[in-house]
Amino acid sequence: MFGLPKDEPPGELVIPAMAYTDELTDGETVGSPDAPVVMEVYSDFQCPACKLFVTNQLAGLVNDFVKSGSLRIEARDIVIIDRPGSEESLRLTIGARCAAEQDRYWPFHDIVFYNQGRENQGDHDAAFIAQVADAAGVDRLAWDACIARDDLVTEVRSQTTTALSSGIGSTPTLIVNGQKFVGVPQYTELAATIQELAATPGPDASASPAATETPAP
Repeated sequence: MFGLPKDEPPGELVIPAMAYTDELTDGETVGSPDAPVVMEVYSDFQCPACKLFVTNQLAGLVNDFVKSGSLRIEARDIVIIDRPGSEESLRLTIGARCAAEQDRYWPFHDIVFYNQGRENQGDHDAAFIAQVADAAGVDRLAWDACIARDDLVTEVRSQTTTALSSGIGSTPTLIVNGQKFVGVPQYTELAATIQELAATPGPDASASPAATETPAP
C-alpha cells in the first residue's frame, strides 16, 4: 500500500494512498473475476476529466463495491489526445501495459493521474514516465525492455481503433454491464446503478459498449 507523503519537496511525485491491495489486482483489472457487475473504463492518461474520475471516485468504488465482491473494474486505456508531433498518451499507455505485466498497473495508473501535467506540452516525457514506473515498484530492467517493444505500439493503436469504432468517442467513458456513462457521472448515480445491477445480475457484464448511454450531467 502507498501512503500520501507529507511536505514533499517540489519536483517529487505525489504518491496517492491506494485503495486496493495486490490481492485485488490482476494486470489491468481490479476486483473478483466472479463479480456480478463489470465496469470497463475507457480513458486517456492525458485526459483531465479522467483525472477527476480517478482522484474523486475510483477509491470510493473500490472501497464500496470492489472489496465486497460486487464490482470488477477493467481498464481500457486508449489514445485520443495525442496530436502530431506528440506521443505522450501513447507512451504513458505503453508504460502502463508494461507495468501491468508485473501486476503494477494500478499503482502506475494512479500515480500518473495524480501527477498529470499539461496536454501535449512535454510534461509526460520519458523521464517522467520512468519516474512513475520506479514509484510504482516495477522491476526496471524488465520494464525498460518491455517499453522498447514495437508490438505494443500496434496493440495500443488497435485497441484505440476498436474503441472508436464501437462508439467510444470521448474519455472517460464507463461501460457498466453494458450501460454507457459518458464523462464523469455523479457518484450517487453510478453507485445506485451498481447496487441495482449487483442485486439483479443480468447477462455477461462485458457486453457491447454501445448498449445504453447515460451522459454525465
